[in-house]
Amino acid sequence: MEKKLAYQMNSFDMNSAIKGQRVLPANTESFSAIVDESQTDPLLAGDPVMIISTTTGLPHVAKAAVGDVVMGFVEWTVISNGSYAAGKICQVSPAGNVMYMEAEGALDAGVALNMSDLTDVTVDEAAAGKSVIGWSLESATAAGQLVRVKIAEPVALTANS
Repeated sequence: MEKKLAYQMNSFDMNSAIKGQRVLPANTESFSAIVDESQTDPLLAGDPVMIISTTTGLPHVAKAAVGDVVMGFVEWTVISNGSYAAGKICQVSPAGNVMYMEAEGALDAGVALNMSDLTDVTVDEAAAGKSVIGWSLESATAAGQLVRVKIAEPVALTANS
């Protein structure tokens, strides 16, 4: 469980990683989007999102499911604390950005990753023939650890499980 101070702007623990938090200075591709009205549950930091085809103006996004094209992942911000209801503006990290994601279990650095659990949004090494949503930049030794992930180009999601 996170400590409250771990996600406050004036925190004394600036080294804590938060799921959905962008990392590394090269994250220049993020874009703003509106959570589509069709999204019944709030989007959470780290959720994979697709762009709604009827979008006009600012892109509208909803949580991606198996078969949807993942355009990026919802970013954590201190203002929203990582939860975005329908109609709210969020930031999306697309291909090329680096974000903290939660590991499903132990994994090595440098491996292709896929979503292993779409409910809790965890990543694991991509199984043969499954889509690649990014690459691990560091290893994890156990489930629940946060790892830096370089996000891949948009891909139709074929989850591991």
